[in-house]
Amino acid sequence: MATATRQRPRTAEIARPNNRSASRSAAEFAAGSLEAELSAIGKAVPAREWANVPADYFANLDHYLHSASKKK
Repeated sequence: MATATRQRPRTAEIARPNNRSASRSAAEFAAGSLEAELSAIGKAVPAREWANVPADYFANLDHYLHSASKKK
């Protein structure tokens, strides 16, 4: 019994965002805005919560996020 297969759309047929939305997102994320946002989030976290972050968190990020083996 044969099954019908679906053809993938050609590159030209794939919907693309219009230029207006692309320029709007570039304006929303002006240089330095991500850094400012992350800094504001970090300052909003109480010091007692930052104390709960393991000292080796950044060195062993894969371990804490994905249960990979810890680096020494």
